[in-house]
Amino acid sequence: MGQNMMINENCSNMVHQDLISFLKENEFTGLRLRLILFWGRHPQTKFNLDCIAHFLDVTTHHVRELMKELIDKGMVNEQYCTSGIAHYSLNYEHCLSAYIQHLAELDWSAIKNLELEIEQESVPA
Repeated sequence: MGQNMMINENCSNMVHQDLISFLKENEFTGLRLRLILFWGRHPQTKFNLDCIAHFLDVTTHHVRELMKELIDKGMVNEQYCTSGIAHYSLNYEHCLSAYIQHLAELDWSAIKNLELEIEQESVPA
């Protein structure tokens, strides 16, 4: 039984380090992190910019810039409806969508701890 606990802990540490790397490599902190958490928590839904901005409590201008980044990375799909309004959704086929979904499963304190670790690693000693 002790060996299984050790294996689970090692796996957990590997997943944790993978998440840290994912967040650092993509510069997902602050509003960027909140945006990908939004997608992780609403993975099968399509939203327009106004709805996303309202949910995140920011202006559509801020969201538009970040959405462009995620679209350029292929992480988010953009589709226009007949009225010409763009709707956005998480791209399930993107190789990083599993990280986004895993992040969404974490509670808020775990996410804040990840952010804190990233901040501490980025500060030169």
